[in-house]
Amino acid sequence: MEYLKKIEAFGQAIAKAERFAIITHIHPDGDALGSSCAMVHYLRSLGKTEITLVCEEFPQTIAFIGRNCSPVQGDAAQKAILNADMVIITDFSRFSRSEDMESALTGTRAFKVMLDHHPSPESDKVNIAFCRTEVSSASEIVYYVLKDLCRDENERTRLMGGDCGFCLMSGMTTDTDNFSFSTWPSTLQMASELLAYGVDRKEIISNLYNKYRCNRVEAISWFLSNKLTIRPDGLAYILVSKEDWKRFDLMEGELEGLVNIPMSIGEVKMSIYFREDEENTIRVSIRAKEGWSASDIAGKWFNGGGHVLASGGKLHIPQDIASLEDIPDYLKKIKI
Repeated sequence: MEYLKKIEAFGQAIAKAERFAIITHIHPDGDALGSSCAMVHYLRSLGKTEITLVCEEFPQTIAFIGRNCSPVQGDAAQKAILNADMVIITDFSRFSRSEDMESALTGTRAFKVMLDHHPSPESDKVNIAFCRTEVSSASEIVYYVLKDLCRDENERTRLMGGDCGFCLMSGMTTDTDNFSFSTWPSTLQMASELLAYGVDRKEIISNLYNKYRCNRVEAISWFLSNKLTIRPDGLAYILVSKEDWKRFDLMEGELEGLVNIPMSIGEVKMSIYFREDEENTIRVSIRAKEGWSASDIAGKWFNGGGHVLASGGKLHIPQDIASLEDIPDYLKKIKI
């Protein structure tokens, strides 16, 4: 279906629907919150009232993006998905990324719409898919879709100059690390237009980069000094155990961006960050320079996927690996 026909079909389906469930991926990042919360604000602007945001608790470091939105989890979230007239999926391309919600997503009879920028979307499982990889973020996709849904310029200005536009600018800014990567001409156009609509970018930057706790700075310094290994072949990796996390009293999201720091070193071709959590899972975040593929490594070795230069995954203890301490030996199998 061509793009304009998708827009028309999406608009017609929204008009008919009364109960909405908006869902984003587990362990939400800034783009997940930005894209999903923007959809909440858009539906509210249309006078829709039965809207459920299916999401884990917002990490405190990026909770400002979800202002005026409240996430729902567990049984209530599954019920909302199953009873919805429309389910809107943002910032993930495969139902498995919703983990406990996967069965509800598969089982619901709701009209399903996916807005995402990751490779290999499960478009056959939804009614409409707005999916592209040559954009900065899911927030960028949502921005252009909502612009095209709003035919009236005054309506568009009110929407994009308010909470909706604030969410989208925030989500895009986090996924590009403030225009450091994944920045396209359409990304800069989006940013320029949102500024013109009145979005306060200074507030976003202040919240994202100028309100860290001392714990974070101390932790990053310590991890780079004591937990960073750089192999001769250019693979860098950092290990963060549960004990390390507690040692610095870290909060969810406070080590966001740590994986990027080794990439500033000339000889580093790929950086991998491993974090052991309380659920016998090791979260994996991967960054790569041009010429190397983070997504290939994530898919082959870490039960994950993503973009060529930025991907993620996980290892399960003990199914995949005995412990975090075994990561150096596990990495010996990986050649870059």
